[in-house]
Amino acid sequence: MSILNDNAKKANKNPNNFKIILLTFPNLADPKSQTTIEESKRYPLTGTIDQISNDIKRIKDMGIDHIIMSLNFLPVGKDVDGIIDIAKQLSKFAR
Repeated sequence: MSILNDNAKKANKNPNNFKIILLTFPNLADPKSQTTIEESKRYPLTGTIDQISNDIKRIKDMGIDHIIMSLNFLPVGKDVDGIIDIAKQLSKFAR
């Protein structure tokens, strides 16, 4: 984020006029297993709903304006109701 802001300033642009959009492909752990991935071994936006929600909070704190999550590649990817349920659970952390 600091590099983006620095480059905008170098180009005589106001960095606040830019909207940052992050496209992600989260890797949600199987909710039935209730297994959490040890934090030191976990990549961002992987793990349980709680772990991913903490990542969303950190992303927001970085100054990202919008997060687009592609849930199609999750095991529930063909289950529209499942995707909607996951999106609802995660969306409350993104607001």
